[in-house]
Amino acid sequence: MDDGSPRESSIAHEVGSHQMSRVAIYNLYWATYGGAEQVSGAFAEFLRDGHEVTLLGPEPIDLDKSRDRLGLDLSGCGFEKVMNDDEASEVSADFDIFVNGTYRSRVINRATRGIYYVHFPQPLDTTRQRVNQGVSRAATRALSLTPGRLRTSSKLSRIQRGFERRVVDNAWVSSYTDFVSNSEYTAHWTQEIWGVPSTVVYPAVRPVVEADWARKTPSVATLGRFFDPIHGHGKKQRDLVDAFVMLDEAGRSRIGSDQWRFVLVGGADAANREYALSVKRAALGHPIDVHMNRPRSVVEDTLRSASIYWHGTGYGEEVAKHPERFEHFGIAVVEAMLAGCVPVVYGEAGPAEIVRHGVDGYHWHTLEQLAGFTYELMNDEAKRRAMAESAVARGREYSIDRFRSAIDALL
Repeated sequence: MDDGSPRESSIAHEVGSHQMSRVAIYNLYWATYGGAEQVSGAFAEFLRDGHEVTLLGPEPIDLDKSRDRLGLDLSGCGFEKVMNDDEASEVSADFDIFVNGTYRSRVINRATRGIYYVHFPQPLDTTRQRVNQGVSRAATRALSLTPGRLRTSSKLSRIQRGFERRVVDNAWVSSYTDFVSNSEYTAHWTQEIWGVPSTVVYPAVRPVVEADWARKTPSVATLGRFFDPIHGHGKKQRDLVDAFVMLDEAGRSRIGSDQWRFVLVGGADAANREYALSVKRAALGHPIDVHMNRPRSVVEDTLRSASIYWHGTGYGEEVAKHPERFEHFGIAVVEAMLAGCVPVVYGEAGPAEIVRHGVDGYHWHTLEQLAGFTYELMNDEAKRRAMAESAVARGREYSIDRFRSAIDALL
């Protein structure tokens, strides 16, 4: 019986030899052009030289958008359509190396070598999830006791498959030969939740804009989609607005002749409309600009002109209960650093690994600390410039060359 574990035969075409390995890179969300897709594309771009690379996903890759949005050249890569984890598992058997870059995927790898890039493992079970798991397992067992009826009833077969899909089974983990995490924080929780060690390979981050000191203005920026905290992993824009209002009402948003502004940029969908509107309402009457669903040029202009960058993911959350609600790495933080912004970040998880407190920026844990560190930077242009230069240098450490070297060492 096929248990999904890697085949025992040696790789047909050894990596690094004169023969080409067949490599599949699986991502269900190529078209979102997010951080996870940037990592998957970086794998493809690097492995394409010397190997036969095929991209797996629900629709062909738009090469122009990948180049424009992610800075990646994916030409020369093949494409094969897969719609879900089951189809990806079946297709993986045709390759020497299978790289899974899909967030929260449970694909059973059937290639000789399987590499899972972990953006973050599935969150810990809630009480409701545990109840659903128990019901699904019981229903699956009960239905399996009537195999004759299942063979003759397509409806019962569909019901059984539905319950089977709801049962969380981590047996698939053993089908991979390598786990790679995007941060030490993610590596810790990969060990805790999935019970496997992983190698930390930080994502490669390309600058959105280069630092241009002459174009800096007295402004604080934050980037990220407007997600209501009730949905889990949010950027905490409402809390950040409250912190800036605190500064403004204390008369601290104006330094000499400079009126400092807070600029928020991010997407907002229908499910999070009320939260996004609450952010706009809280900003009324204060030097705060809220930009929703604006073009890429607005992001670029905001980073180019901002002097300070705020990041708040994880604020108000308990890491032991909801580790998934913290920033797993922080690509936007690195992009801001490369643009010459001094980062003031919530001091947990990925951003705390990126930003060195007191060197490249600051770590905060209360809104009062956030406001205090920011006011200090507003008042000290020399310190702000020195930290910004350090932030740029630190951001350059998360380069494509470093990423490629790490993947080369892994393989």
